[in-house]
Amino acid sequence: MRKIRLFSVFVFVMLATVVGVRGTAIAGNATQYHVSVSDATIPWGFPVGEFCQEFPQPLDIGPDDFASDRVKHATEVVKSNGTKQVVVTDLVKGTASDEFGGTYTFVYQNDATFVFDGSTISVSMKDTFQLKGPTSYVVGFNWRWEFPADSLEVVPIVENGETVDIQITPNLPPTEDGINEAPFIVPGSWQQLSTRGDPWNCDPL
Repeated sequence: MRKIRLFSVFVFVMLATVVGVRGTAIAGNATQYHVSVSDATIPWGFPVGEFCQEFPQPLDIGPDDFASDRVKHATEVVKSNGTKQVVVTDLVKGTASDEFGGTYTFVYQNDATFVFDGSTISVSMKDTFQLKGPTSYVVGFNWRWEFPADSLEVVPIVENGETVDIQITPNLPPTEDGINEAPFIVPGSWQQLSTRGDPWNCDPL
């Protein structure tokens, strides 16, 4: 979850397959974006082994090189009343290792809807990260929040002529510490419909 706060743009290193597509795929004003990468190096946003209390002791753990797969979709729609809606689904699967030779598998899933009315972006987001290995855990959340904005854009990230990721901008988090509401969102708009574990410190994607 910290990745939103860090405003990171990751560079993927691909071995096998990269597919990026942009085009009008639905009748009306809808535009589809699609990214599919296989056997890729997808960096984690922060050293989860140092921050997450699920680990019995600080651990140097990270994703294996050329061992992650990602499928990400975004649909952008401009409605008849002028509002813009962007729906994003993101699924990442891969393996990871620690400095003691421990091996892990992980699954990350994020489903988000962004709605822009001309002055405010409303976000509904469900996020889950599952790690299996010497230490296993599941963290996640179902949150809603709003923040002021001048626009809402879908930005394909292109490396070496290929679309390797899809970023939504602006994309401001509801909190800066996982506990308190961030000062730059609409006051009182952060709704924690459900939270499992500590996604702020234990979800590196």
